[in-house]
Amino acid sequence: MKKFVLIALIALSSICFAQTKSILFIGNSYTYSNGGVDVMLKNIALAEGDTLETEAFTVGGAKFSDFCNNPETFERIKSRAWDYVVLQEQSQLPAFPPSQVETECYPFAKQLCDSIRANDSCTQILFFMTWGRENGDQSNCANYEPLCTYDGMQQRLRESYVQMADDNNAIVVPVGLAWKYVRDNYPEINLYQSDGSHPSLEGTYLAALAFCEAILGNDGLYSYVPENFEPFTALHINLWVLRAMIDYKEECNLSDLLSVKFEAMPMLCKDMMPNNQANISITADFDSCVCDFGNGISHTFLPNDEEVSNYVIYVDFRTYLGDIPSELLNVCVTAYRGYCSVSDCEEFLYDYSVVIGGIEDNAVESLNFTNPVTNGKLQFDSDVTSNYEIYSIEGRLLDSGFVSGNEIDVSQLKQGMYLLKINGVGYKFVVE
Repeated sequence: MKKFVLIALIALSSICFAQTKSILFIGNSYTYSNGGVDVMLKNIALAEGDTLETEAFTVGGAKFSDFCNNPETFERIKSRAWDYVVLQEQSQLPAFPPSQVETECYPFAKQLCDSIRANDSCTQILFFMTWGRENGDQSNCANYEPLCTYDGMQQRLRESYVQMADDNNAIVVPVGLAWKYVRDNYPEINLYQSDGSHPSLEGTYLAALAFCEAILGNDGLYSYVPENFEPFTALHINLWVLRAMIDYKEECNLSDLLSVKFEAMPMLCKDMMPNNQANISITADFDSCVCDFGNGISHTFLPNDEEVSNYVIYVDFRTYLGDIPSELLNVCVTAYRGYCSVSDCEEFLYDYSVVIGGIEDNAVESLNFTNPVTNGKLQFDSDVTSNYEIYSIEGRLLDSGFVSGNEIDVSQLKQGMYLLKINGVGYKFVVE
């Protein structure tokens, strides 16, 4: 058992996340299968604390040309200023011979993109690169050899979607390439329904993860797992989606996708001073970034500032907030490119307090407890009378209350590492 006494507490702890984006999906059954990529995407984001307002206009088997001839398509586009619009072409057409795609697909992709930008020039357009059929497109194999195999069909889909994005200054979300990674490396994960074409639940999960990574840019694993889903399956789909997003970043124009993510450092750290910094991650070229601390204080960062490195801004909150009293702040960061902007807001508790003599006057001077916790009870060696707070290792407040005795019930916590704060003193503990 160790005691960790923090000589000073400069805490910036994340209480909740408030990134909200609007997304319109235009597509067919590949988009709406298994309840919809849009719904799965919303659930994944919500588990990370972000709100995505999604809407889908889908018609089974529809092509871009069908959408262009349907007035409802343009009514949906004009219904609001969308942050993102996703375009998914009919599953076979982009894999057809280039001359056919040029006449039957590209002009209608351009018409949709032009309409989206006429509605709001800052809307970011995402092409939904789909996947090859499990055994190729056998119904058209005799007419065009690349369609005879999965690999040949996937390559043509890749070429056509990248071309559409290049022609329309748009981005490709490489769902089909992440699909190929999973299929090639973990064939035991079945991404297809029995027809060898439509996505299984695993396939829809993969597609939604790719869009979530493009829009939120977490660069890591997402916590949401569909019901009755194998953890092994979710883990490997996450990993291969991330790999595809990295490997095809330039080819798919993902480096042009402007997004911003605001993340505070963990509030308390074992055997060291707590970190008082946060990172603002921006995914593409930007003209400026404004950090509004929500209390009348703000600061503008420029790309050539010393705090900026590779689109990441390192923010030391003491520089701008100093020794203000403990305060709950709604911090918003906004990245600007031209007259377009993207934002991310989070609510934080900024707490600056200097500890005299190593321990605050009202702090518990010696606190020993069972660690790791194995019985759902955080048990102390002696009685404690104090308010307490429990945080995740990332700094999110999970529980708070008052303890009068020698234990705190932590049975609601999953296995992992947590932070206990009592009167300004921080301790790290593990639940097994």
